Amino acid sequence: MMLRCNLYKKWLLLLSPSAYSQVATTAAAQTGSPPGDTLTAQVAHWRNPKPAKKKAHVDHHQPALSSELLKGSTRDLSLLDITSFTLDPGGSSPAAMDEADADALVIVKLGSLTVITPDTPKVLGPGGVALFAAGDRLRLTNTSTSPAICYLFLFQSRSPGNPGRARQAGPPLLIDWHEMVMKRTDKGESRSIFNRPLSSLGRIDMHATTLNPGTVSHPPHVHRTEEIILLRSGNVREYIAGQYHTAAAGDLIFLPSGVPHAVENAGKTSCEYFALQWQQ
Repeated sequence: MMLRCNLYKKWLLLLSPSAYSQVATTAAAQTGSPPGDTLTAQVAHWRNPKPAKKKAHVDHHQPALSSELLKGSTRDLSLLDITSFTLDPGGSSPAAMDEADADALVIVKLGSLTVITPDTPKVLGPGGVALFAAGDRLRLTNTSTSPAICYLFLFQSRSPGNPGRARQAGPPLLIDWHEMVMKRTDKGESRSIFNRPLSSLGRIDMHATTLNPGTVSHPPHVHRTEEIILLRSGNVREYIAGQYHTAAAGDLIFLPSGVPHAVENAGKTSCEYFALQWQQ
């Protein structure tokens, strides 16, 4: 592991005599965090949804299984809340989807999900994505005969919300994996999914990458925006600020602002992952 870290340092030094020091300086300058910032760079490993705690009044329309994967605040977000949940056949949206002051992203992991909006219902299969602004009317329902397992992301910005820009950007975005336009790259494949504003966020961007075995996404680099990598398949080694962290299918990697990072496909087959960034 130490050898790999040293190779990356040498790589940066070969690119430019001051490249490595620039990365370190930029990271130091960009990692200033506001009070209450609680999330640090980390790999949040997949946890299967668990039975919900018993309540006095049981709502049979709510998912019986859910697990917290990542929750806290960041430089740009007063709340980032990511959970996994299971909808049994006939089940519908988790209660958290009703939080009107949070933008939401749903990604289907296994099974299929019917997303109902005022416009039209749409069925999303594995890898399908649903993006909603705070206040959007929606309902998630499992109309299939098998359980559906999904991720739910909730975002609340540190800046005041702007429902007008979200409405101007258009209705909720619903896109299935097979509808995402694929482009071949020298390292695998790339799929651009969305790049638009929401109520709480000035901009949110997501793409999907397929990385060939033994390849690195790019040299270690930093950027102002925070980022999440969600691994769909395969195994990777994530370089984070001089150390390597392993991640497998289902895992999340959170990268705060200004932290040097890079993704390496450590497996013998291709890996797929979503990359998500946002700004206030």
